[in-house]
Amino acid sequence: MNTKSLFKSKTIAASFITTLAGAIAAFVPNVGQFVAENSAGILLTLGGLNFALRLVTKEKISLFPNDI
Repeated sequence: MNTKSLFKSKTIAASFITTLAGAIAAFVPNVGQFVAENSAGILLTLGGLNFALRLVTKEKISLFPNDI
């Protein structure tokens, strides 16, 4: 099975955006408050997004893919 670049992965992109949003929430009080007040909806959305992305993923990912 061919692998694709880590940088072409939608799942990795979603995880990066989530991490970036968490970092912003830690340093921007208004964003942190919004995340705290809406955590259930945010977690439900992120869980559904990651589940959907795993369903459509067909290739393995690698930092050094076979097929460049």
